[in-house]
Amino acid sequence: MSKKINNIGTIIKKSPLQVAALALYLDVDDTTISKWNSNTAQPSLKRLDEVGKILEVDNKDLIQSIPRISTGQAEALQQEYKRLLKSGMTKKVKIKNGGEIKEINNPEFVKALRDFVEGYTKKK
Repeated sequence: MSKKINNIGTIIKKSPLQVAALALYLDVDDTTISKWNSNTAQPSLKRLDEVGKILEVDNKDLIQSIPRISTGQAEALQQEYKRLLKSGMTKKVKIKNGGEIKEINNPEFVKALRDFVEGYTKKK
């Protein structure tokens, strides 16, 4: 089951507006609204604002609040980022994409930061 991020389904159920009418108004397929309702997909902020406007509810009511406890993770991640840079790890790498050379985020750097956060979270 998907993590609940939005309350669109709950708000729509309380509204007299049918999903089919909302989908047509937004010029999206009914299945798109269904995915938002089940939280298997999320609307863009622009779409969320459009939904709030037509249903006449505050945008914040369309979002599921997820309380979090401060553990210092952002500061710790920043320190790890600086440490990795000092160790010589590069933020970007060049890859060949067809005939073009493209610069992308270094997958090793991304993995190192994600692994750090996972380990940090387990310790806390």
